[in-house]
Amino acid sequence: MRYDAETTIKLIADYQAGMTAQDIAIALTLSLSEAKTKEDTAAGIEEHLCGLGSEVVPERSVIAKLSSLGVYKKKEYLTKRGEVPVKKEEYIERIAGLLEVSSDILESLEKVNKNVLMLLVTKLDAVEGSRRKTDTCKHCA
Repeated sequence: MRYDAETTIKLIADYQAGMTAQDIAIALTLSLSEAKTKEDTAAGIEEHLCGLGSEVVPERSVIAKLSSLGVYKKKEYLTKRGEVPVKKEEYIERIAGLLEVSSDILESLEKVNKNVLMLLVTKLDAVEGSRRKTDTCKHCA
């Protein structure tokens, strides 16, 4: 699909207003078909879109256009807990830093469960933090 200047501006405004690419695609499809009445249910919209044939604007087309304009931001993947995932290698690097050894020595930790690595990092961080406090107190005296 070719996007004229007016459609492109609306596309950007809708996306920045929080509309999903799928919602924008549906809105563009409906505006292209000059549908004057819209069903309130998703099933009604889907039936309407199926009847349009080649006039349907694919979600991928909207994403591609927004990406080419530098506006589209891919949703960041989050774990079940809502956290940004951390790779095992990053945990191992952190552990190596805390132990002041090469990460090559800790290579076998790649086989360890990620929860165990998280626990090790947490405990080593706590030990490191308490060690810094005692070092600071000795210098104060």
